[in-house]
Formats: sequence, C-alpha cells, structure tokens
Amino acid sequence: MQLSIFKREKKQINNLRLLNNVPAVLYAKGIQNENIYLKKDELKKTFATIKPGELPTTIFTLKSEKETFKAVVKDISYFVTTYEVQHIDFMKLDEKLKISINVPVRSIGMAESKGVKLGGNFRQVMRSIKVKCLPKDLPKEFVIDVSQMDVGELKRLGDISMPKGVDHVNKNMQEVIISISKR
Repeated sequence: MQLSIFKREKKQINNLRLLNNVPAVLYAKGIQNENIYLKKDELKKTFATIKPGELPTTIFTLKSEKETFKAVVKDISYFVTTYEVQHIDFMKLDEKLKISINVPVRSIGMAESKGVKLGGNFRQVMRSIKVKCLPKDLPKEFVIDVSQMDVGELKRLGDISMPKGVDHVNKNMQEVIISISKR
C-alpha cells in the first residue's frame, strides 16, 4: 500500500481540507513529529482495498519528495456526519525495532458451532490482541475457529498460539476472548 505524503504547516489544516486533502502527523522514535498531508482521493482508493478490521496491521509505504519509508496508522479520526477521514497519525517503522500493536481477532465457524446450534449465545469479548514484534513479523489478524466449541466453552488469550517473533503484551493469559454461554 503506497501513499504520497507532502509537508504542511500546522496552521494549514482547514485550507488543506478545502482543497481535498487530509492532514496527518508522522511520529517516529527519536525524531520530532512531522506535519504532513495526503491527497484525499488517493487515500480513499487505498483504504477501499483494505479488508475491514485490518487497518491497524496494514503497513504502508509512504513516499515524500525526499524519502520512502514504511509506517502504520497509529490513530485515525473521522468526521461524525460523513464518516470521512478527518485526520491520521502515522508511526514510522524501523525494521530493527519492535512495535506494540493491536492485531484484530476474527472468528470463523459460528454457523457450524455445536454450542450455537444447541442455542448457546456466541460472544466475542476481545476484538483485538495487543502484541509486540518486529514489523516484518506483524500478523494481519488472528483467526479463531469456533466450529467445535460447545455451550459453556471459552477461548482464552493463552489458547492463541503466537507466530514466531510475536509476543503477547497482555500477561493475563486467562483473559477470555470468546465464549459460548447458555441463554
């Protein structure tokens, strides 16, 4: 996913939006934050290709006049009325430094689940799991198959096996991710 970025002055935000641009800030460890902006049309086109829920783990290639580098979206705000992107914060990645990031959890097999077929109530308690890893090891998502779960069964944080190089940030491995309970 490549996006072009441009330098901006802090006071330009409203004028940039009028010209169909999206203001942003670039953060990086050890350097001062940089005010930037992106072309709204390019951003919308790129975001349209991202699967729902995968924005936090999508690594973007940001290209400025001077350099090209990798970054992830650290925060995003939307206009309440239009739900269009209002502002984005990017975090510049260093391939040698670990990052902490929320990786989405996706459940599959709910229609086939024993517990759901018996009238159990499926509940996904955690929508993401915070992990720490190098950018190259960042998983897109964690997929949990619930097709074999019965009424009263749980999937806990400790039940999720982490890929090589990926560590849990949350140390409570008993925290519930998914449950199928009696109605």
